[in-house]
Amino acid sequence: MRILVAALCAALLLTGCANIQKAPEFSLRKVTGGELKSSDLKGKVVVVDFWATWCVPCKKEIPEYVKLREKLKGLDVEFVGVTFESQDVDEVLPYLKDLGITYPVVMGTDEVDVGFGGHLGYPTTFLVDKDWNIHKKYLGNVPTKMASLEKEITTLLNKASESPVKTPTTAGN
Repeated sequence: MRILVAALCAALLLTGCANIQKAPEFSLRKVTGGELKSSDLKGKVVVVDFWATWCVPCKKEIPEYVKLREKLKGLDVEFVGVTFESQDVDEVLPYLKDLGITYPVVMGTDEVDVGFGGHLGYPTTFLVDKDWNIHKKYLGNVPTKMASLEKEITTLLNKASESPVKTPTTAGN
């Protein structure tokens, strides 16, 4: 019995150990033209949002990303939209205007999907730290997602800097 309890405790401890996964290296075609390389993003906290043009929850949360990006302006944070299941940039381009997307949007590839550990549906969002490690993966569009994301971004910014970053506030909050 003691051996069983010890084995279960060891299994629980090992399960709780952090498994650091590096975000993939990439060079992806931007919907607005040109390329976005992972090397351009290193040294920043990066929110990577996997989405599709037909995905209603994706289109609901994208304006929230735009607001959060504006709120965090001036900090070492970037947002990147990675669109999947679209044939070409001409299909995606109208959505940038319709949704007010101000951050880079790139055409996703199978290699990038696999490199991030895959996704089961849309939206799937990854939070990547300044050392290009995947810090957290968010599945779906849940009511607490933006608040959690903002808190995690602030934590990562504070972790990476010597002087603490104050949580941004907006008027009326």
